[in-house]
Amino acid sequence: MIKHQFTRREFIKTTVIAASGIAIIGLSGCGDDNDHSSSLKYFPQSVMSGDPKQDSIILWTRVADSQASGDLNLTVDVATDESLSAKVVDGVTVVAEETHDHCVKVKVTGLTAGQIYYYRFRYSKDGKQYASAIGRTKTAPSADTDVTVKYAFLSCQDYIGKYYNTLAWLVENDPDGELDFIVYLGDYIYETSGDPTFQSADNKRTITFSDTSGAIELTASDGTIYYGASSLSNYRDLYKTYRSDSQLQQLQELYPVIGIWDDHEYTDDCHSDTATYFNGLNDSIDEHNTARRQRAEQVWYEYMPVDTSSSTDTGAFTTEEDQIFGGSNSQGIYRDFRFGHHLHLALTDYRSFRPDHLIPEDAFPGSVVLDKDALITVFDVQTGGYGATAYEGYKESFGPYINIDDDSWSAYKEVLIGVLTQAYVSDGLDASSAATKATSDVSGNISAYVFNLLITQYNTATGSSLPIIDDETYNALDRGIAYLHFGKGENFSEFGSRYGTVKATYDLYAAYRVIVAAQSDGLDLTDSTQAATAAVLAENVFDSTTTASEGTTPQFNWLKNIVSSSDATYLCVGSSVSTISLLWDLSAQTALPADYQNIFYANVDHWDGFPNMRDVLIGMLKERGNSFIIAGDIHSSFVAEHKDDGDTNAVADFTGTSVTSTTFNGFLRQALPAITSSFTEEQQSLAEDLLVTNLDATLLSGFDKMKFANTTSNGFVLVTVSADQVQADYHLISEEEVTTNYYDDVSTLESKFTQQSFIFNGSEVVVN
Repeated sequence: MIKHQFTRREFIKTTVIAASGIAIIGLSGCGDDNDHSSSLKYFPQSVMSGDPKQDSIILWTRVADSQASGDLNLTVDVATDESLSAKVVDGVTVVAEETHDHCVKVKVTGLTAGQIYYYRFRYSKDGKQYASAIGRTKTAPSADTDVTVKYAFLSCQDYIGKYYNTLAWLVENDPDGELDFIVYLGDYIYETSGDPTFQSADNKRTITFSDTSGAIELTASDGTIYYGASSLSNYRDLYKTYRSDSQLQQLQELYPVIGIWDDHEYTDDCHSDTATYFNGLNDSIDEHNTARRQRAEQVWYEYMPVDTSSSTDTGAFTTEEDQIFGGSNSQGIYRDFRFGHHLHLALTDYRSFRPDHLIPEDAFPGSVVLDKDALITVFDVQTGGYGATAYEGYKESFGPYINIDDDSWSAYKEVLIGVLTQAYVSDGLDASSAATKATSDVSGNISAYVFNLLITQYNTATGSSLPIIDDETYNALDRGIAYLHFGKGENFSEFGSRYGTVKATYDLYAAYRVIVAAQSDGLDLTDSTQAATAAVLAENVFDSTTTASEGTTPQFNWLKNIVSSSDATYLCVGSSVSTISLLWDLSAQTALPADYQNIFYANVDHWDGFPNMRDVLIGMLKERGNSFIIAGDIHSSFVAEHKDDGDTNAVADFTGTSVTSTTFNGFLRQALPAITSSFTEEQQSLAEDLLVTNLDATLLSGFDKMKFANTTSNGFVLVTVSADQVQADYHLISEEEVTTNYYDDVSTLESKFTQQSFIFNGSEVVVN
């Protein structure tokens, strides 16, 4: 694979303009100022502002002229009034570079804190000037200002087959322009051109890549061919198409945006630079693709008004090569903002550096990951030295295993490799890859149950009569945890890996990894500080490298410093994914098959996948007090109060649903038939009742810290932060309503939205 080579020119330069504060008479000779069709002709994605600070703002636009080539010059005006007569910036020239798809970013400095500004870009052609739409933006109030701050947070705005009625209603609800800014918590775009599992265009809204040869060809289970973005052109096509929407344009013309990425800005359920499209089943595509990640990030920086300069930068700055993924200065997009005396906003980067999912999608279900000794080690820590006793008490919950490399089992090894090779070929691997993987997988400790299963399959297929492990031997074997015991029932699958994972065994495995990290670096788990360090070492979400001497990662150090030093009344931590546990407690459902009578994590692609580091994060915020979290990604609305017995402080998690993307409930409706295909009709009906029809109730009963659940609606969340409290208002609309275009009749939406409000005062979350 050829690595994409960047040059200095390929990284977008941000022009910095100092506001003069001098009022100048408005522009003359620009007859098309108010001509909307002309503004869209040359500025088809309109304008956008972002990263508001007390004295600066980033302005963005893209100019399009099919008859021009090379770099294009624009001029920018900034004023304190909508008519642009009281200018603070008058016709300063900036360059929209061709190598950046003619996107331009301007940082305006020297502005007044807490001030509304208006701006536009102008393009000269054939002696005439064509103006963009006029944008409105606002700087952050100074840190010593006693002011209430109001903002909305959004995520997951799929374009295909959907309309941004949510955004239309958000603007309609703010006629006086009270919102200070908008936070995008990721999935601003989706990288696929029409995945039929969640993107049903129905000839309404589609994405077409101009460079399909540079895209990743994907095939749905029904044979539908679609594409995943990979080239610069692919990712640019997505942003250009999404921003052609009139409601998205209107929102971004009115409010400054603070954005971070989640997974779909690169690829679904990614970790670092690795994709998960094929679950290990495609031999021809390496899903570990640094170059693709770099291209996705480059386009994000081109199209998002993000400030990548340091606080001391006064001149033009460039998003450099070493800031992109894999570079020596790559620190993702975590950053913080201060809004008056009452709000400090810290936005984290969950995706850039986090490790692989704990359970690989191509894990062999029979591989044992925790043997008897490992389990005793975990129980020793958990019981204060009574690990062996605890193991004896719990071992019936685990599975017998053998060491296939022992001489007593050597006669079976080649047979198992052969059976597994054929299974992998049937799953879709080529013969060579299947043999290599099978040889690797049939080693070390193997589940006795899976051993018997594979030998029985061999005997049936060949007419042989190799003996399986008899009951007496089976029951006398040591017991441990194999991938099978996490719910990993298939060789190549996200189920039992990223989704639907057995909680008890997952937590034991996660705990064991922390213990190993502590032992490796000589850390004492009875010391809370050293235990936190071990958790970060084992579940290193925030950076690609961690050492015990550092104790934490650069991003985590940054966050710890904010938590310990901020004097704001409230600290808001933005995370692209939720810290709330999503649990399916099916342990009492005796009518279901025995393997399903468990408590399951619904989604360990979220913070549930890193439970120990999450505990460190929540504990740190509890200690600080007056801290809350905003999150997205899961396409559902949740509210939780992280508070245990004896705690004075609580940490609220406000998780917002998707703008348009298929809801979590909708995903489960689609996925459940395949998951329950082996169930009886009665069992299927029960599973549907628990995991679809009454999913909200199942999740609420599964996690006692959860206060609110809605898995069937799209919407947005308004947050109001004052000296006394934080109020979160959930504005929700039925998922069916985002497939209908209400742009010409926005007032109709009033009857279609519902609202649920919550108050957080630092010690508890209550329904308003």
